[in-house]
Amino acid sequence: MMKILNHLWMITSVIFIYTLTGLSQNSNSESWSQFRGPHGDGVSTEDLSQINWAETQPTRLWKKEIGPAFSELIVSEGVVFTMASEQTDSISGFEFVAAYEEDTGDELWRSNVDSIFIEIDGWGHGSRSTPTVDELNIYSLSANGKLTANSKKDGNRIWQLDLVKAFGSTCPRWGYSSSPILVDNQLIMEVGGTDSSAFMSFDKTNGNTIWASANGNASYNSPLLVTIDGQEQIIFANGQKLVAYTSQGDTLWSYTMPFGNIIASPVFIGPNKIFLSGIRNPGFIIVQIEENKATELIHGNSMKNDFSSCLYYNGYIYGFHVASLRCISAETGKVKWTKRGFGKGSLILVDNKLLVLSDQGKLAVVEATPDSYIENGSIQSISGKSWTAPSFQDGKIYVRNLTEAACYTLK
Repeated sequence: MMKILNHLWMITSVIFIYTLTGLSQNSNSESWSQFRGPHGDGVSTEDLSQINWAETQPTRLWKKEIGPAFSELIVSEGVVFTMASEQTDSISGFEFVAAYEEDTGDELWRSNVDSIFIEIDGWGHGSRSTPTVDELNIYSLSANGKLTANSKKDGNRIWQLDLVKAFGSTCPRWGYSSSPILVDNQLIMEVGGTDSSAFMSFDKTNGNTIWASANGNASYNSPLLVTIDGQEQIIFANGQKLVAYTSQGDTLWSYTMPFGNIIASPVFIGPNKIFLSGIRNPGFIIVQIEENKATELIHGNSMKNDFSSCLYYNGYIYGFHVASLRCISAETGKVKWTKRGFGKGSLILVDNKLLVLSDQGKLAVVEATPDSYIENGSIQSISGKSWTAPSFQDGKIYVRNLTEAACYTLK
């Protein structure tokens, strides 16, 4: 009898430990630790059902000057990371990665990664790409093309690659903007190099090349990691090419889009569709992937993304049609509602609520429903040019304008 009890106790303990481990892994996987959040789709599954929106407004915890950039704020283990820059005169300065305390905004460290990118059209200087983190390091891409790994703990540099010198890449007019993703031990990203190195994978521990593929110039959107028919796929939209790779660098399928050089990132519509949108005609397409073949399902002009990416929720696409917030059907492309007043804003989804940031810093909580535009409340979260999408982690909303960052709590 004692042997049976001991055996049952051991099984229970293993299950308990496994459950804790699973919860920990799930918690890590759901952190806002990369561009567009846990799954690169602008969606957080944190529960907001206990919040009474008639009585609750976001409360500001901190706001601070951090320097020019458009990088998102990412969060890991109580620390906020991002890229920013400091201009020393009209033509020079430097870009850096930095870490801030989550609850106070106090700077923990900063580390220079490159000279500052000076934008010639007046949109704003500094970094464009959003870094990503793992357990130990932060990986960033400067607007001039330096790919760098730094320690999360103290900012010390681990390794750095110059995409221009190493791979013959050409800096885009508005700077390198694509954000890298982590897949197992690999850092995968668009490089735009010569000699079949448009898309590349690097060993995250030392920066060594694992694989490289295809030709194409560096563009502005970021790769997307999805699973279709049980197969993990890394999807790039470059020029007029939409292409999917395995994590080993093997091509799964490719598709020629009816438009090229889109800035907004592809959006996954499970289980096997991809939404893409650009500012020119046609405004969007949805392709379906079956047996590693991509086929266009619908196209239309009811959603034309400029630089802000859409998101998908329960059969509908929410995003910015030029300078209007809009909801369209993912089945037909039919417009369900349109709301002006946010300019060329951005949005994310938390639970079943849209967090919408106007291009001048107004933050609104909106019901994610196709029935009509329903706003639960709004605040002026930050002022000035606010082209960076919000981030959300553990009940906190992070926003930035061109030079400042702020944190609000819903708790």
